[in-house]
Amino acid sequence: MSNNSTDYDRVIELMAKRMGKTASPAELNELDELLSADASYSYLLELVASLKGNAEHVEKNLPQSELASSGWAHLEERMNAVPAVVRPLRWRWVAAAAVAVLTGAGVYQWSKMPSQAVQYQTEQVAYGKKSMLLLADGTKVWLNAGSRLVYPRLFSGKTREVQLEGEAFFDVADRAHQPFFVHAGKITVRVLGTRFDVKAYREDEKVAATLISGKIQVIMNDDPEKMILLSPHEKLTVVNGGAKGGAIVENELRYQVQLLPQADRTEAVAETSWMDNKMVFTNESFEDVALQLERRYAVHVEFGDEGLKHEHVSGVFEKETLEQALDILKMTTKFNYQIDSNRVRLVASQN
Repeated sequence: MSNNSTDYDRVIELMAKRMGKTASPAELNELDELLSADASYSYLLELVASLKGNAEHVEKNLPQSELASSGWAHLEERMNAVPAVVRPLRWRWVAAAAVAVLTGAGVYQWSKMPSQAVQYQTEQVAYGKKSMLLLADGTKVWLNAGSRLVYPRLFSGKTREVQLEGEAFFDVADRAHQPFFVHAGKITVRVLGTRFDVKAYREDEKVAATLISGKIQVIMNDDPEKMILLSPHEKLTVVNGGAKGGAIVENELRYQVQLLPQADRTEAVAETSWMDNKMVFTNESFEDVALQLERRYAVHVEFGDEGLKHEHVSGVFEKETLEQALDILKMTTKFNYQIDSNRVRLVASQN
C-alpha cells in the first residue's frame, strides 16, 4: 500500500467514529482527505457502511455475541471477494469497527434512578389535559394527557434522571458534564442537549422515541448491551411486551428504527402534534386510536365487537368534539357508537 501504517490506523479510527456518529467536522474532513489518497480506503468505508444498513430497518432479538459473530461471518465473506491488491492485511480491524456499529458502538454508562436521599416531585396530568413544566436545570417538559413525570427538585451528582410514564416532549438544557436520562418503561433515553418525544404508556403496544434535533442514545432496559443511537428525524419503536396480555417471543422482531417522512421532518407532525392540541394517526388500529380518544376526551371506550378493534383508521383532529371525531371516523369505518356520560360503546355496523 502506498500509505504508511500510521495513516492506515488513523483511517480505521476515523471510520469507526463516522459510523458511530461521533466524528467531529474536522475529523470528517481529515477522513475525506485520507480516503481520496488511496482507493482501497474508500472501498473499505463502503464495505463497512453496507453492513450498517439503511435508516429504516428492524432487528431480531439476538444476543450481542451472536450478532457480532454474524457480523464477522458476513464481513469475512465480503472481504474474501475483495481483490488482494485492495485488501489490507489488517482488514479484521475494519470488521471490528463494523461489528461495533452493528451492536451499538460507544458504550455509555447509565444507572437507575438514584437511591440517595433526593427530594422528588411528581407531575400528574389527567385525561383531557396537558401540562408544561420547567425543571431546575432549565429543561422544558411538555406532558401529554394521562402522563406522569417523577423528577428531582434539584439535580445533583453526575447525572440528571427522571422517570416517565405516558408521553412527553423534552427540550433538554445542555450540560455536557451532566448527561440527562429519561427512564420510560422498557427503555432509557440518554441525552446531552436535544429535543425529542418519548411515548411510553403502560397500556400501549409499543414504546416510541422520536428525535427532532441533537442526538440521543436509547438503551433497552432488559438488554443493556443493546443500544440504539438516533439521528435527527429518526423514530424508534419498541414492542411493549405484556401491554395487552401478550408476551415477547424469543428472537421476534422487537424494535424498528425508521426515518420520518420528508414532509414531517421540520416539526415531526404526527409524533408531536399533541403539543398543538391535534390528533394525527395514519392507518392505526382502532384499538390504539381508542386509547388516544380516551386520553384526549377523558372517556372510557368499550368495544362491543372484537373484530372492530383490528380495523385500521386514519384521521386528523384539532377542535372537533368527541361526537364529531367519531362521526368523521364513521365515514371510512362501519360502526355505531353510544355515549353515556363518560363511557363510549362502539359496535360494528352491518350497513
